[in-house]
Amino acid sequence: MTGHRISIVKYLNAVPLAWGILQGPQKEAFQPVLSTPAECADQLSAGTVDIGLIPSIEFQRIKGTRIIPGPAVASTHRVRSVILVSVMPLWKVKTVAYDKGSRTSVALSRIIFNDFYHTHPDFRPAEPDLANMLAQSDAALLIGDRALKFTEDNERPEAARQKPLLRLGAEPLQVFDLAERWRFLTGLPFVFAFWAVREGFKDASVVDLLKQSRDYGVANTATIAEKYSAELQIKKEFIQEYLERNVHYYMDRTCVEALELFYEKAARVGAIKAARRPEFL
Repeated sequence: MTGHRISIVKYLNAVPLAWGILQGPQKEAFQPVLSTPAECADQLSAGTVDIGLIPSIEFQRIKGTRIIPGPAVASTHRVRSVILVSVMPLWKVKTVAYDKGSRTSVALSRIIFNDFYHTHPDFRPAEPDLANMLAQSDAALLIGDRALKFTEDNERPEAARQKPLLRLGAEPLQVFDLAERWRFLTGLPFVFAFWAVREGFKDASVVDLLKQSRDYGVANTATIAEKYSAELQIKKEFIQEYLERNVHYYMDRTCVEALELFYEKAARVGAIKAARRPEFL
């Protein structure tokens, strides 16, 4: 038993990575703390946890951290839980309200606007309430479970249902999947998060434990979908399809390549000062 303190993101997309720790064979090996992505990063930065599931951009901001090889929260095409919802075409957008818990997705959004449209909208932190976000901004960046619920509810856009959110006539809201945009831009997957260790952490035995936890979660997506369906008020079939088809849980070679490119582009748009190459435990 290691007993290392580990900060786990409480969003659905992170659950398979941590399933062995939460419900399975790795349960006794760690001391888990459930957090938002931003809290995970802050805890790792402060050294109050040994391991955290951090937004990928935070690797560039937290001194001395290293990545656990193997597990990741990534997407090879459409992710459905990181979306820009807009009342107008993206090239016209001047202001974007973003969920205050989002960090990597803000950097990715800046890259999308810069590389696709050569625009630089003003990004404004907000509580993740879509109606309020769109009342004050042209577009809203939604992440995690709220974005997934919106995607399920709006798979077939209906202006009548979306009417309270609209400003410009009867056209439905425009929804853009950021992983899909990145794929179109680069031909690569996108890595949203991964396990990382604090500065000075040296226990490499956690690598196999975290791979085993992921493998246990990936093998039990039906159980996870059943458990979280009522809590999130999302159909279990939708959740299972999301976990099995939209989220990619393996930091393979193309994911590392994508991560390097993301860091280069993030530096170019000013989201970070300079890019450092991924370093692994």
